[in-house]
Amino acid sequence: MKNFTVIAFGAAVLLLAGSCGGNKKPGVLDAVTNAKDLSDKVADAQKSSQSKWDERKAKGDTMAMSYTDLEGYLPDISGYTKNGSPKGSQMNMPGMGSFSTAEQEYTNGDKNIKVSIVDYNAAYQAFVGATAVFKMGYSMEDDSKKQGSVDLGVKDVVAYQTIYKTNPQGDLALIAGDRFLIEINSHGSNDADLLSSIAKGMKLGDLASK
Repeated sequence: MKNFTVIAFGAAVLLLAGSCGGNKKPGVLDAVTNAKDLSDKVADAQKSSQSKWDERKAKGDTMAMSYTDLEGYLPDISGYTKNGSPKGSQMNMPGMGSFSTAEQEYTNGDKNIKVSIVDYNAAYQAFVGATAVFKMGYSMEDDSKKQGSVDLGVKDVVAYQTIYKTNPQGDLALIAGDRFLIEINSHGSNDADLLSSIAKGMKLGDLASK
C-alpha cells in the first residue's frame, strides 16, 4: 500500500501549504480558498464513509471478509499467466478490529503485474482519512510521472492512477464502497488502458455494494 500512502500524504501537504496564508499577497487568497474547498470535500467524504459504515454495522457486518473469499475477486488478465497461487492473510489489531488481504502476481515475458485487495471494514477508522483523499480529485504532473483521478464508470468506486514517463511502470489504486482498497501495479508496461481494463474486469460493482 506504499503508493496509496504517498498519495494521501502528498495531498495532506498540499492542504497544509494552501492553508498557511501569512501575508495576503496575490494568489494567497486563492490558495486559502482552494484549501478550504478541499477541506470541505474531505469532510463530506468522511461523512459519507461514516454513513456507509453505520449501515453495515446496523446489519451486523462489522468484520472483514475472510481472505479466502477475498481471493475470489482477484482477476484473470488476458495475455498474462498467474505466477503461483494467490496469497492472503487476515490480521487482528487490538482496539481496531481486523482486516484481510489477498494478492496475485502475473507475468508475461519480462512484464509483471501485481493485484492486491484489502478489506478494511473492521479497521474503518484507520483508513477513513485516506479514503477521503481519493475523493478529492487531486492530480499532479512532472517530468517523471502523471497522476490523477480516473472515472471507471462504476458506482461507488473511485480510482487514482500514476503513470511513469521515464520507466515502464504504472499504478492504479481504487476504493470500492468505502471499504475495499485495490491496487494494480504494473512493471514493464506503463499502458494506462491496460490498468483500466484489468480493473474493469474485476467484480468492482459487487465489492462496492458490500
